Amino acid sequence: MDARDLDHFSGYEMFFEICKSLSGKTIGIIGHTRPDGDCIGSQVAMAEILNSFGAKPVLLNETPKLSDNLLPFLGNYQINSPKDTTVDEYIFVDCGTMSRGGMFTKNLIKKPIMSIDHHMGNELFAENNFVFSQATAASEIIADYAYQFGFQVTKTMAIALYAGIVTDTGKFSYTFTVARTLYLGARLIYDGANPNEVFRTIYQNESREKFALLQRFIQSFRFFADGKICLGVIRDEDFLTTGTDMNNTEGMINFPRSIKGVLIAVAVQILNGHTKVSLRTDIPEIRLDLVATKFGGGGHACAATFSTHGIENKIIPNLINELQEQLKLFTQSQ
Repeated sequence: MDARDLDHFSGYEMFFEICKSLSGKTIGIIGHTRPDGDCIGSQVAMAEILNSFGAKPVLLNETPKLSDNLLPFLGNYQINSPKDTTVDEYIFVDCGTMSRGGMFTKNLIKKPIMSIDHHMGNELFAENNFVFSQATAASEIIADYAYQFGFQVTKTMAIALYAGIVTDTGKFSYTFTVARTLYLGARLIYDGANPNEVFRTIYQNESREKFALLQRFIQSFRFFADGKICLGVIRDEDFLTTGTDMNNTEGMINFPRSIKGVLIAVAVQILNGHTKVSLRTDIPEIRLDLVATKFGGGGHACAATFSTHGIENKIIPNLINELQEQLKLFTQSQ
């Protein structure tokens, strides 16, 4: 296979023209609250690109505390609070809506100059939107653009992008993983990403406290729809007892997802009156993004989230009803 045969993302020329035009300006690169590997990977990569063209990038996140397994991918950068930073322009990465950047986005006077994202239902809120729902990660889009353009990918950038793609593809295993994804992974390895180091940093770097929280999460599992839906809950007392916070819940939804017969995994996290719900499936025809939208959230067909301040015993029954309806529609379509 020749690289020219791959299904590349369009728009890289305009993308780099915009990056060049930002020379000399301070650019805030905004990722979503509770950043994951793709969020950090795409933020760092954008910073490296902007640096090369003479801009002054600043990484911004409303929840600047990172988990230990993401900190190494920052390189020499650091996460800053948007409230304490003045910039000339904003670029959003891995955000389907501007509000995903946090509460401070409500006070933005002008549109962000650019958005790079892969979520279905993206609201196209920036002046220039590089949005591809068929991409596995925002990091994949940036990597593809860089190699199409002939950009000199630094080792810091390669490691960050590889980590972003690895986390959002489930180690290159999720539905949208295609030849292009693996090709880009190989290119990033060639440019300095070490697969074993990235894997160990992300997946073999967990604290004992997180495993104590995981144990409580597993003990909370409930099954619905003849075992096709598995739901687990982490409550305030679980965080308090184990000395953890929401940063320690990353990846836990993969446990109910891995149970034989389960088609939909649900993780509910309740902390200080705030409830976050994550939904996962391996079947794109089960539209979890549509379910999340009904609760004010969004995401992908196979991975979606929403947040609420509602009462647990009201949210969960309504959610299960919506998920059962999606299962019914999927069954009827087969």
